[in-house]
Amino acid sequence: MGMSTHIVAFIPDTDKEYQRHKKILQACSEGEVSLPPETANYFGYELPEDYLLEDKLSVNLERGVHYEDWRDESSAGFEVDLTKIPKGVTKLRFYNNW
Repeated sequence: MGMSTHIVAFIPDTDKEYQRHKKILQACSEGEVSLPPETANYFGYELPEDYLLEDKLSVNLERGVHYEDWRDESSAGFEVDLTKIPKGVTKLRFYNNW
């Protein structure tokens, strides 16, 4: 059995930009209309789907963009470049899957 380690970042639901786009998404959902371009770009989807609200709170970080593998003689892990973490992130989660 293998194991893999991952990193995910979280934006709090109190983030001002998130709250603004959330209100727009909810209004579009209620009115059964597509999202305006700026909000569609923010969520990465043109239709006002409720699951986007939860998905937007987590941001998958990419190896080679946000972090690199790190090793020395007897250790291995990740080195996260904090300057490349998306705006609004307040929490990082490191987790293992097996």
